[in-house]
Amino acid sequence: MIDFQKIFQLAEFKVEPAIDTVSFGSQSIAIKSMAMKILCYLASHEGQLVTRDDLRERVWNNSTVSDHAINNHIYGLRRALSKLDPKAKYIHTVTGTGTNGYRLNARITQSRSEPFTHPLDLPHEFCTEKLKSGAKKTKLDRPNYIYLFLSILLVLIIVYFFYFTYRYIVEPTKYNTVTAITSHEGREQSSSVSEDGEILIYSNRVDRTQKWQLYASRVNDFGNAKKIFNDPFGNDNFVSISPDKKKIAFIRYKRGSRGIYLADFDAQSLQASNAKIYIKLSVHNLSPSINWLNNNQFFYNAKETPTAPLKFYLYNIALNISEQITSPAMNTFGDLMATISPNKKWLALMRSDGAFGYRLYLLNINTKDLVSTPVYSNEMRTGFSFSDNSQHLYFIDEQGYFSKLDVYNSSISKVSDKQYIGYWPIKIYGKPQFIMQQDWGLSSLTTQIIKHANPLKGGDGVAEVIVKNNMSIRAIEGVGNGGLIFASVGANYKIQLWRYEEGVARQLSKFNEKPKYKPPLSLNWQKGSNKALLSLNKTCRLVNIDTGKDTPLCPFGESFYAGRFSLNANSLYLAGFKHDKPNAVKLAVTGYPLTKLSIMANANTIVQHTADDFYYSEHGSYDIYYYNSRTLKHIKLISRTYISNPYSVNDFIVTKRGIYYMDRVKIRENAIYYYDFNKKTTEFVIHSKDNYPNIVLSDDEQYIYLIQSYDNNSNLLLVQ
Repeated sequence: MIDFQKIFQLAEFKVEPAIDTVSFGSQSIAIKSMAMKILCYLASHEGQLVTRDDLRERVWNNSTVSDHAINNHIYGLRRALSKLDPKAKYIHTVTGTGTNGYRLNARITQSRSEPFTHPLDLPHEFCTEKLKSGAKKTKLDRPNYIYLFLSILLVLIIVYFFYFTYRYIVEPTKYNTVTAITSHEGREQSSSVSEDGEILIYSNRVDRTQKWQLYASRVNDFGNAKKIFNDPFGNDNFVSISPDKKKIAFIRYKRGSRGIYLADFDAQSLQASNAKIYIKLSVHNLSPSINWLNNNQFFYNAKETPTAPLKFYLYNIALNISEQITSPAMNTFGDLMATISPNKKWLALMRSDGAFGYRLYLLNINTKDLVSTPVYSNEMRTGFSFSDNSQHLYFIDEQGYFSKLDVYNSSISKVSDKQYIGYWPIKIYGKPQFIMQQDWGLSSLTTQIIKHANPLKGGDGVAEVIVKNNMSIRAIEGVGNGGLIFASVGANYKIQLWRYEEGVARQLSKFNEKPKYKPPLSLNWQKGSNKALLSLNKTCRLVNIDTGKDTPLCPFGESFYAGRFSLNANSLYLAGFKHDKPNAVKLAVTGYPLTKLSIMANANTIVQHTADDFYYSEHGSYDIYYYNSRTLKHIKLISRTYISNPYSVNDFIVTKRGIYYMDRVKIRENAIYYYDFNKKTTEFVIHSKDNYPNIVLSDDEQYIYLIQSYDNNSNLLLVQ
C-alpha cells in the first residue's frame, strides 16, 4: 500500500507531502499545505469519485467549508501541475445528479512499496496468496496479443478520425479571420443569434442624443439588415429571440414603463409587432441579460435596489411568474451576464467574486448545483457562448485572446492567434463562425477630459474639451496651477500615465507599462510635492508626476483599490477588501505599520479634511458620511442614488465650505451637486454627460474637470 506521508509518484510527477512540493523532471513547485492534503486524499482514492462532502469531512474536518473554497484549491492544484507539464490533465470534475465531485485519473506508485491497490480491485492479500501458491496461468488466462493489438489499433484509428473531423472540418484550427458585417452610423451592440443560426438581431444607436433601435438580418445576408420596429420613439436594447423565432424579449427604456417587453416576431419579414411590457424594472437595471430556456420561459437578471446584487430569475410567460434562480452574496455586484447551453443543461453565468473581478460559473438548470470554473476576468464586458455540442464555452481571456473552456475537464485553450479582436462572442449554430462586438470601450476615441466654468463661482457651466489623446482615460487628478495627471488605457489594456500643464498633454515615459488595466483605478496627489498615489490592480504605487517613474508601496498580499494621502502626507488612507469583505486601513508612507480603521471599515474612499474630520463614501451604498475622530461623532451627510461604479474612488471633493459630488438621480441624468456645510442644503451645479467617478476642482474652484465619453462608429464582427 502507498504511504501518503512519504514521497510517491503521481504518473510522471514526484510528490513530496512533507515539504508540500511537486516535481516534474528537474522542475519543482511549492503548493499550499491544504492543496497537498487534497492531492494526497485524491491519490488515496485513485480513479474514484471524491465528493466535496468527502473533502470537507476527511481533509478539512469542517462541514461548513464553502464550495468556492474547495473549487479554488482544486483550481490551484490543476494550475500548479499544468505549470510543470501543460499536458497534465489528471484531476477531472465530475458532474451529474448525485455525482458531483472530482476524480484523479493517474497511476500512483511508490519506490520500495507495493503498487497502489484500488479498492475495487482484488484485495492485496488475495493476490499475494495466489502468487505464493504458485498458481499457473491457463490458456484462458493468457491474453491474445494479436487480437489485443488489432483492437487497440482500430480504436486509435477511430479516435483519430473523429479528432481530425472535429478539428479540421467541424472547427477550424484558429479563428483568425475578422470581417465587419454592419455598416450603420454609430454603434452596434447586444447581438443575439437564433438557436438555428439563421437570424441575427442587434441594437444600434447613432449617438447619445438618439435612441437605441433594433435591427435584424439573416446570417447569410448581413448587409440586408432591417429595422425591427417602425417606431422612431422606441428605445430598445438587449434583445433575445425565442427558440421558435416567433417572439423576441428585450429591454425598453420608456419613461414610466421601463422593463422587459415581449413582441411577436415574423421570421420571414424580420419585423416585430405588438410589443407589451411583461416585467417592470427600476432605473437601476440598465442592461438585463435575457436568455430563453424554451418558448415559454426565459432567464433574466435584475437587482431590487441600487446597491443590491444582480440576481437571475426564470420568468414563465403563461403564469406571469418570476422565480429567483441565483443567490449571489450581498456585498458583491452579483450575476452580471449568462447564456444557456444548447442541451439546456447549463446556465453559464459571470459572477462578481466579492472584490472587483468576475468568475465564470456553471449552474446546472435541473439540480441547481453551481460549479466554479477557472475562467476569471476583471472586465465586465467579457461575454461567452457554448459550442453546438455544449462541451465548450468560448470567451475572451484576460490577455485578450479568443479562447475556449472544456466544460468537463476545465482545460482552457486559445482558438485564435489574434489579440483584442473583439468581445462577447456569440456562436452561430452549425457553422465555425462567431459574432463579436467591436471593442469600442477600450479603443481609441473613447473618452476625453473636459473643463466646466463653475456656475457657483460665476461661471456659465459650459464645457470645453482640453484633452483628447485618442485613448480611454479612466482616472484624473489635479496637481496644482491648473495642471492634471491622468491614466489612459490602450487597446492592449496597458496603462499609460500622462501630465497636462499649460494646455499641453504629454506622456510620462518612465512609467512602467507592464501593469494591465483592471478596474477600478484612482490617482491622488500629495499637495505641494511631485508625488502622486496610483491605486491599480489591488495595490498602490508612488508616482513621480514629472517623469512617471513609479515604485511599489502597498504591502504584498493586501487588496486595495482606492488610496489618498493624509493631511500631513505621512500616512495613506486605503479602501479595499479582506476575505471578500470591505476593509479600510491606515498605512504609513514607509509601508509600515498598517492599522485597520474599524469605524470606517466599509469605506470606499476616505478624505481627511482636518486633523480630526474625515469624510467617506461607504461600500454597499453611494452615501457620504462624516466622522470626527476626537468626538467620535459619526453621521450620514448626503444620500446618493447611483454612481456607475460599485467602488467609488474620486467621486466627491471636500472644500472649506462644502462638498462637490456626483450622482445620478434619474436614468441618464448625471450631474454634479454641492452640499453646503453651513446651510446643510444641496444644490445643483452642472449636468454631466457621464457618471465616471472622477472629479477635479481647480484650486480657486473656478473650474470643474470631468471625464466624458464621445461617440465613434463601431461594428459587429464576423470571426471565422
